[in-house]
Amino acid sequence: MRNLLHISNKPVYAFSDTHGNHRRLKVPVDAEIIICAGDAVEDDLKGSEYDDFISWFGALPAKWKLFVPGNHELSFSRNRYKTIVEQFEAAGIIVLQDAVEDCGGVVIGSISKDARIADEDIPNDIDILVTHWPPYGILDNELGSLDILNFVLKAQPKWHLFGHIHETEGQQFQLGRTICQNISVFNAIS
Repeated sequence: MRNLLHISNKPVYAFSDTHGNHRRLKVPVDAEIIICAGDAVEDDLKGSEYDDFISWFGALPAKWKLFVPGNHELSFSRNRYKTIVEQFEAAGIIVLQDAVEDCGGVVIGSISKDARIADEDIPNDIDILVTHWPPYGILDNELGSLDILNFVLKAQPKWHLFGHIHETEGQQFQLGRTICQNISVFNAIS
């Protein structure tokens, strides 16, 4: 199944860019870690559009459910941030933004598009880096982030999972030790 990885013997399923069509997604029931790398909804700043996604995502049987906001998650960058994060957390979903989470031995990190991190603060034990935006020059249609590219080159995670660019969904690119994969599902479920 596309977007299903095995890291440290744990099945990890990752996706992005459902844009409100999340219920069309076929999520493997044996995934221990499920990651959404943003653009879950078309955020109109009303907040209620997250209700169905949170209900659906929170009910998935995975032990760990992580959400990384994308460019359509406008409420995350406005004054509704705290309220929306609380909704996600109440449903058992970890909002991972410029942070690292250890999911039973699988270390998952996330940075935002313009994150500037000092070299000494870049962890060297990340298994999976999750961002919404791709790194500059990698499956990015010239819309990638130079800051993310620099982070990947320095941290060298095993995997870098991202979305945002629907045209390159499902494609992979080897960047040194890191496998970069576009986990967008927009075209597949639309």
